Amino acid sequence: MRPAFLTCLVSLCTLGACSSLPDPAADPYGLWMGKLVTEQGICPTSDMSSLRIRGHEIVFNPGMTSSTLRGTYEKGQQHYLAELTDKGMNGTPYRQSFDGYPVGTAIGGTYMSPRCRAHVSLTRR
Repeated sequence: MRPAFLTCLVSLCTLGACSSLPDPAADPYGLWMGKLVTEQGICPTSDMSSLRIRGHEIVFNPGMTSSTLRGTYEKGQQHYLAELTDKGMNGTPYRQSFDGYPVGTAIGGTYMSPRCRAHVSLTRR
């Protein structure tokens, strides 16, 4: 093997290791996207869902619907919780929640509403 080729190969491998994605357990800030996968009921699975963690705020939007679930985040926290409670059609509370956690280089989670239960794997964008 040529020395120049070997040097380039080693350099590329080193750069690849240095440029790996940040672990969401240590740095969850940013925009995360993924599609919901229905476990039960009728869920908004046709469009991407988004999770944004910025400062002390968590915002989850299931399937790009008009619903915006909100929560708070403290640095070092390994749990991401966002909720929204609206009035249902008959005046009863309609509660939606997202419960997330770091999984490798992604954020996994469960979205729940009275009509739906789904899981999602969100990757950083």
